[in-house]
Amino acid sequence: MQIKLMTCVMATAVLLSFVIADGLPYGQERLEQWLYSIEPDDDQGDDEPPYVPHRNQNALTEFRAFFNGSGWTTNQFIDGLILAMTNNLVDAKLGDWEKNRITSRAAWKLSEIDNPAVTNFFRWFNDMDETSFLKTVTVPGMFYYTNLEPEVLAYMRTLCVRTNVYCKVECNVMLDMFETLSTMPDELKPAATNRVAKYMYFAIRHTTKDVTWQDRELANFIPAYSNSIQRLSAMQYVASTIANPRTRALAQQQVDRLSAIPTNQLNDVNWIAE
Repeated sequence: MQIKLMTCVMATAVLLSFVIADGLPYGQERLEQWLYSIEPDDDQGDDEPPYVPHRNQNALTEFRAFFNGSGWTTNQFIDGLILAMTNNLVDAKLGDWEKNRITSRAAWKLSEIDNPAVTNFFRWFNDMDETSFLKTVTVPGMFYYTNLEPEVLAYMRTLCVRTNVYCKVECNVMLDMFETLSTMPDELKPAATNRVAKYMYFAIRHTTKDVTWQDRELANFIPAYSNSIQRLSAMQYVASTIANPRTRALAQQQVDRLSAIPTNQLNDVNWIAE
């Protein structure tokens, strides 16, 4: 963690020196120029810092100089990121590369802030804009800093059934839930593990992309599911409904394998279908 913080401080110093050089006063324009100037992690090459789980990140630590210079409160800063994201969104969708860069980075930095104002905004955005390319950030952003409580998973189910939204983010959600679960306090993991398994099983029937990958991940996650009545049922559904021929074929392979096992020898993990 110390290595990450030191790297962030050094990177922030460089970035802020770039912004300071242009002479802009601290304010919205300066914030958006900062967002434009930062590089995504995959552009940092050999200088990329060690990976830190999302729930352990805090974008506010990168902006100390901005807070000191502007006098903004945390809520004002969050509002500034929201403005940077929403005000540039239309142009970003129309192909403006600069606006896309600002919008994407504003959304990402918001997702690295554990604050109810961010959660409320993401919830509004998820309901308002069903086609946005930013859903890969704003949907997982709803649970990064949670312990995957029942109400959190219940909300995710409301998004899961909206396939025009969920088809863009389903794999992100699966992987980010696994990471969130792995970084939770140990005493909370058993109950959350069951909730995540139930959610993943539910999602298989509302998923349009990489369905069989998610099925395999669930089998690794809950070994009893691997040879179960519930898996047979899910793969029968996928094999009969999914349009993609490769996905149908992979699902049918599981159907054939599980159908060859006597029913009384299949596991019954009925709790996963609740």
